[in-house]
Amino acid sequence: MNRSELRRTALVALGFAALTIAFAYPVSMHPATTLLADNPDTHLFLWTLAWDAHALIAQPLSLFDANIYFPYSGTLAYSENLLGSGLLAAPIIWLTGNLVLALNFVQLASCVLCGLGAYVLARRIGISRAGAVLAGIVFLAAPPRFFRIGQLHLTAVQWVPFGLAYLHTYLDGGRKRDLRIAVAFFTLQALTSGHGAIFLGVSMLALVIYRVALGEPLALAKRARDLGVAGLALLVPLVWLFAPYRAAQAEVGLKRSLESWLPTPSSYLATPSHLHQYLRALITDTNFNDTASAWLFPGVTVLIFAAMALLPSRTLGIGDDWRARLRRNSGVFYALLALLAVWLFLPAPVGLWPYVYALPGMNFIRVPSRFMILAMLALGVAMGAGFDRLLALSDARAFARGVEGLGASRAALRTTAAIVVGVMLIAEYASMPLASVPFTVDIPAIDRWLDTQPKPFAIAEVPVPSPGDLGAYERQQTMAMLHSTAHWQKTIHGYSGIRPALHQRLNLELTAFPDETSLRSLRELGVRYVVVHEEMYPPERRVEVDARYARHAGDLRLEHVEGPGRIYLILPKPPAP
Repeated sequence: MNRSELRRTALVALGFAALTIAFAYPVSMHPATTLLADNPDTHLFLWTLAWDAHALIAQPLSLFDANIYFPYSGTLAYSENLLGSGLLAAPIIWLTGNLVLALNFVQLASCVLCGLGAYVLARRIGISRAGAVLAGIVFLAAPPRFFRIGQLHLTAVQWVPFGLAYLHTYLDGGRKRDLRIAVAFFTLQALTSGHGAIFLGVSMLALVIYRVALGEPLALAKRARDLGVAGLALLVPLVWLFAPYRAAQAEVGLKRSLESWLPTPSSYLATPSHLHQYLRALITDTNFNDTASAWLFPGVTVLIFAAMALLPSRTLGIGDDWRARLRRNSGVFYALLALLAVWLFLPAPVGLWPYVYALPGMNFIRVPSRFMILAMLALGVAMGAGFDRLLALSDARAFARGVEGLGASRAALRTTAAIVVGVMLIAEYASMPLASVPFTVDIPAIDRWLDTQPKPFAIAEVPVPSPGDLGAYERQQTMAMLHSTAHWQKTIHGYSGIRPALHQRLNLELTAFPDETSLRSLRELGVRYVVVHEEMYPPERRVEVDARYARHAGDLRLEHVEGPGRIYLILPKPPAP
């Protein structure tokens, strides 16, 4: 990339940053004190970024041995590890300690990088700058991807287009360096988001099959030589990632089943866009959003222009020549890739998901409609190609009529058309202000006191709501995880897509703490301290709870009191007489 192109790319990135700030209002204006949602998933992302920043310094060689779900080990692998995002968040956490600011930064940065990545991909496959900007707007702002911004493991798919861009460059030019850079982006995406790694892997495989089907030699031996030792070294982190996830799968059953995977029918037309809602109200009284399980409507403008990428070109010949030209016509490939991504989550009997979910890596994805994120990248690139195809057809007609000064008029037309279509996209996707809530990670002083005690130790926090009250139960688990960031010692609490049987049994017992059963279980596990948050007990239960503590005065010793918090040391069980 020459200096002039680099300068233009930097300006495009600034434009995408401004668009992200506008679309993410008001979170983008208050990133240190506002979250998109105050729920257990968001708390999990906050804790994960905090753990990554802590472990990168404190225990880089055992990074997956997180402090949750004691006594299990390797518990970071119970959900997405977010290491790639953790690398971006770590400097903010180290300098400010503000987890909310760190989370918002990586979420908003992923939007900018998604737009920039789609732009770079489009430019690498020969799409004009104007068409590439339109592709970037789609992948940045389209609701099926943008409204995943609160789900960090889904919004952080920014390395997918970069990986595809370098794979295209390698297939077209054959340089070893480009293949190795493509592999490096795949590894980086796997470290950032397992979902993104699956999206990129499916896309890369589809691209290779597309090119081979059109006559390009597979040349496996040459590809292996081009990858070389350096390329294999870039894949080593994937082996490091695989081991803890394989262990988690064997130990606690980290596996997705084929259940409840279909989006509701209304989801295919659901969208939060103001313009879409206005137009829908003119046509029907039915609000598709009321029964939707996901935002899956890609938008009218992108569908129209992406369809134009499939228009035949007058420059194509016959025989091997047309196959070679079509091989390089990536607009057609990305239109087909979008269809493949949607095909994965269509309902039976036409949908692919029941046939592919058991393939390696695929059952890591719990909800296949998330492939709509990949579809939006493909539609964005196809739109850029379709935009260029439409202008090329208009140029051909003008040339046929003998219009003079075509060069200058074509540049002006392209710029004007790009501005008009870009404004149409932005107007169609605009849905600000986003719903948001004020939030700060407020760690009680009683948990901070634990950081002054000799380490290591394991803790439990009470009260624990009944697991039957799932919302309150999960919130208590994630808040206990956030409290543990004050000292980073082992805690029995945890939250993820899986719930080990021991964890569920222990937390059920803790609803009656202190009693013989819960004390016996905590002793057997080696838990040393119990943190009691008195303010979380309902007032009507205080007398009964205090009586239980009095009955077990020989099992517990009050170590510290601060505010409404108390810490008890679990004493050894006295030997039987």
